[in-house]
Amino acid sequence: MRIDEPTRADLGPILADHDRYWGGRDLRWLHHPMYCRQFADTGLVARADGIVGYLFGFVAPTGEGYVHLVAVRDDARGTGLGRTLYDRFGELAAARGADRLTAITTPGNAGSIAFHRALGFTAETVADYSGPGGDRVVLHRPLDREPVRIEPARVSDAGAVLTVQQAAFVTEALAYGAAIPPVRESVADVTAAIVAGRVLVARDGARVIGAARVSPIDHGTGAEIGRLAVAPDRQGEGLGSRLLAAAEAHAGPVERYVLVTGHRSERNLGLYRRRGYTETHRALDPVGVPVIHLAKPRHTS
Repeated sequence: MRIDEPTRADLGPILADHDRYWGGRDLRWLHHPMYCRQFADTGLVARADGIVGYLFGFVAPTGEGYVHLVAVRDDARGTGLGRTLYDRFGELAAARGADRLTAITTPGNAGSIAFHRALGFTAETVADYSGPGGDRVVLHRPLDREPVRIEPARVSDAGAVLTVQQAAFVTEALAYGAAIPPVRESVADVTAAIVAGRVLVARDGARVIGAARVSPIDHGTGAEIGRLAVAPDRQGEGLGSRLLAAAEAHAGPVERYVLVTGHRSERNLGLYRRRGYTETHRALDPVGVPVIHLAKPRHTS
């Protein structure tokens, strides 16, 4: 089973199989496309034989990781998938600065209330929550995990940065059958980039779990963002999006950002397009792999 973020193409199959997730309850109206578009990087889809479960949510400015919908297909129930989706969303929300999870259900939904209590949620019935006569049970669970910090790398981080970078890019290198530049670098190469102030890291406690690199181009009027990498066991938490945003901020008052990715790297392309990047041209990288060049003017960030 693979758990990753929803895509625009996922909403159709989810709605087509609606009854397998929700039984006799018609909740199609709650499946707004924004959860597979604008809020895709805070959603989760479990894939095995099709989509076997999903969670739609977002991180609110109030510090809450809000769970809008969570569902498990009828043939995947009893496997712990619902708990897994909540745990992964909790990690994702904490990485984005949330300090608690929130969900809402109706007072008569005893199964949902029991499920959330088993996950450590408290339940409080709030009168007229959804308007007159619209009582709802508000469910809360604190997140005690220290938020992931994104900050400039230290020289002592060079080995850890290279490890994360190689682990993140090795699958892509194998897919292309080539030693692409991110997997060919040495500790000395990474150290030089850190000394130049070009490397950011995502740090969970003492562990480096992600990195990105920012290099000035066009006589300082532009910035190239590269080596965007997240440790494989921490992918799907929104760290790539956070690192990209941090890299753009680290670049300073440039006119545009540019980046490059492999032509078959659909997940990366999806992230970059959601962040406002558009394709400028295609070319071959130094080892002959077809790559796509993308750019974004600063004012759209």
